[in-house]
Amino acid sequence: MIDRIDTQSVKVIRLVSGEEICCKFPLHKDQLPENSKLLRLQEPMLIKYVPRISEHGISDYIALVKWVGFTNEKIVTIPIDKIITICNATPEFTKRYSKLIVSLRQAKQQLPGFIERDVIDEQYEEDYDKIEEKKSDPNIDKNNIKELSELLDMPSKKIH
Repeated sequence: MIDRIDTQSVKVIRLVSGEEICCKFPLHKDQLPENSKLLRLQEPMLIKYVPRISEHGISDYIALVKWVGFTNEKIVTIPIDKIITICNATPEFTKRYSKLIVSLRQAKQQLPGFIERDVIDEQYEEDYDKIEEKKSDPNIDKNNIKELSELLDMPSKKIH
């Protein structure tokens, strides 16, 4: 049985997917009834273990990342059958989580430029024509490649 009434403690939840998330449970009025097959989580954060090599060997750095990005929703609902276990977080972890949540509430989440752009159809056609023109140019040089990459303005393929 899940204690849906405990709204103060930060919880660490392991899911069947292997993910670990930390969160609080929302206030009782925002939580689902005891017999529900769903559970609501308040401001869930994904716990990521990032290996770090130091002079003392390999250790894990723990990063907290928004579990559901690009939304202003504070409460996320998940099926109970996707949960393996729920534990209370340590006081130190609770403090870190709480500070991070406060800073996230104050910061506006920026969308990547390629999503944020609002280009009209005529601009797409104009850019497409420029790209085709550059691609067919037999005298490709560094400047042409730079101009072409600026036209494409593709997102980075790096894994962050």
